[in-house]
Amino acid sequence: MSFWQRSSRKTLVQQPATVFCDGHADEVPHFLSTFGVSLLHRECCQRPKENVFISPISVFLALAMTENGAAGATKAVIRKALALPTDIGEKAVNESTVALLKSLRSQSGIELTIATALWTNIGLAIANEFVWKCQEIYDASVTSLDFKQPSTAAAINKWVAEKTSGKILEIVTVESVADLPTIITNAIYFKARFLHPFTKNETQFRDFCLASGRKKSVPMMRQSELSGAYRFGKKFEAAALHYADSTFVLFLLLPEKGVNPEEVLTEESLPDLFVKRGSVELDLSVPRFTTEFSSQLKESLKHMGMGIAFEYPGADFSAMGSQSLFIGEMLHKTLLQVDEEGTIAAAATTAMVELCALMPQQETLVFDRPFAVVMMDSATRVMIFAGVVYEP
Repeated sequence: MSFWQRSSRKTLVQQPATVFCDGHADEVPHFLSTFGVSLLHRECCQRPKENVFISPISVFLALAMTENGAAGATKAVIRKALALPTDIGEKAVNESTVALLKSLRSQSGIELTIATALWTNIGLAIANEFVWKCQEIYDASVTSLDFKQPSTAAAINKWVAEKTSGKILEIVTVESVADLPTIITNAIYFKARFLHPFTKNETQFRDFCLASGRKKSVPMMRQSELSGAYRFGKKFEAAALHYADSTFVLFLLLPEKGVNPEEVLTEESLPDLFVKRGSVELDLSVPRFTTEFSSQLKESLKHMGMGIAFEYPGADFSAMGSQSLFIGEMLHKTLLQVDEEGTIAAAATTAMVELCALMPQQETLVFDRPFAVVMMDSATRVMIFAGVVYEP
């Protein structure tokens, strides 16, 4: 019986976000945020002036699960890319993952699905200990299929579609999985209403200034008296939009003119997002928008130090049960919808493992130029989604 099965039989009592034996209890969300910011910047470098939207926690979980099957230098480079310090052991990381996921899933005011799966080819024997860790720590479903059959890709895509409520319909193709021995997938779905929804009749079309200099007419939502939402930091101002009955918050960061949005979404800026700036009433205008993003993360992760994990010979995933495994590609798809009522966000990640009290002050923010977005859980301060919007 897995931890998750045992837990479901007990009365749910909210636990601290992370539980460690070695003094890292409060640092895991920081590790994840460090990883998320680094990955976002690498993706932005590969797509200058384009929309980029990632789920750091989805990629982190997929890689952390993969790391349990790695050994030697390969394990070390994955841990380095994940921003995990050398003095934190695998047991501590796994224990904290269980506690973090339990904390996130315990919130009742939102729809939140975090799911993981291990798919194995019937022709490959996977080490029992690795399978056990996937089930015990990551609550992963484990399925053995004939990868050469078209039904395998269909089964994986169906799983992703179900876990993301139909927002992401496909992550793999028949051709991409046919010769693989193992696939690891993670899927996340989030849906919540704003604590203070926008009024639809306040939404009007206004110009949005694109990075190219031209203007685009977009539906601009507005709230003229939003209390406690104003933030600012180095080279940016921001709005904090809370969700009803939840500790989740959507932060919208508006950089100074001439500054790219990814430049203000840094580790140093994240603490500023949680600092309320006095008694301020915010006049907020922000586009109603939907953005979809798809990427192969291999190049970004190689730049983050994980190169050996994608090489054969070189990669060591012997803990999965074979000396001939390496990561062929990391696929990532996301979707973000922000409207007057709230937010829907979804993500899927696949590791393709291959063989070989003052008077209110008035402030105004109009998000009429490229901006950054980040969704965080204020209780654990873990980064759930992050991105930049150049064209809403």
